[in-house]
Amino acid sequence: MRDRQFVINSIKMDLFRVVTAVGNLNNPIPLESTKEFITHAIEDFNKTPLTEADRKFKSHLESLKNSLGLINDPHTRLRWTEDVLTIRCRL
Repeated sequence: MRDRQFVINSIKMDLFRVVTAVGNLNNPIPLESTKEFITHAIEDFNKTPLTEADRKFKSHLESLKNSLGLINDPHTRLRWTEDVLTIRCRL
């Protein structure tokens, strides 16, 4: 098992990739890569002991992944992206 900071940094990098891809309103949402990066981040949470806050972040990230297909307008898209960025920043 890798050290906790390495795992957290890996999660943060995956979430950064999601934010930059989905947050760019000039391009369509790359659904496949976005799902892959979110899935990888969720799986990385399992590689280290989680605090209560970490468990909440993981749960929220799972719900965001499930709601990805419901994004249908720029406002909702930016709100969704903001939620992912908030998780990343709180880590």
